[in-house]
Amino acid sequence: EQIHWYDNIPVLSYLWLRGRCRSCQASFSWQYPVVEGLTGLLFLLVGRYFFDLADQATWLETLWLLGLVALFVVIAVYDILNMEILVSVLWMVLFWTLLYYGLSFEGGESLWWGREMQALGGGLVVGGFFLTLVLVSHETWMGWGDVWLGALSGLIVGLPAVLFMMTLSFGIGALIGIGLLVFGQKGMKTQLPFAPFLVLGTLLTLFLPQMIPDYTWAFFL
Repeated sequence: EQIHWYDNIPVLSYLWLRGRCRSCQASFSWQYPVVEGLTGLLFLLVGRYFFDLADQATWLETLWLLGLVALFVVIAVYDILNMEILVSVLWMVLFWTLLYYGLSFEGGESLWWGREMQALGGGLVVGGFFLTLVLVSHETWMGWGDVWLGALSGLIVGLPAVLFMMTLSFGIGALIGIGLLVFGQKGMKTQLPFAPFLVLGTLLTLFLPQMIPDYTWAFFL
């Protein structure tokens, strides 16, 4: 039986129905409200720190960030569940970002060239570093999906912010890995999906300067 629209309202429908289908009483996974709530929270942060109704210059950036957040959530969640990064979604991120860069171009060749080179340099640095890890480890440390996602993340944050992004991504990944080892959830040889850490590091690199400006990470950004 088709699910009605009012049973598909993010988070609220899950809570109202107590996690069960109205018709067959089958249980819904807790993953749905968690992912929906996280996406909604990120959307609120974008609106709070990037959007200004009185400033039309912020409208395009806000739209780009909302789309980027939605695609990044798909990438991270899918990697957590399947240990695989969806290449089709990576292409969507690339198209969406290049479209934003093109539409936000307002003239001034030197400014566009500067941003273009920073983005290109960021993508080459991160993508090249991850590629090295893949080749040296024969894909035991990272996979090819991580290489492409890393290159895209570098393209998005640009130079020199990629240094901060990579520090956050590897730092958060290391802390989570150590925590899982300490509490006996994972072993030393257990593989962890890296896309969620890379996505989180990228978003924090974009958000933190807006949320808490003029702080220590300004050196990297």
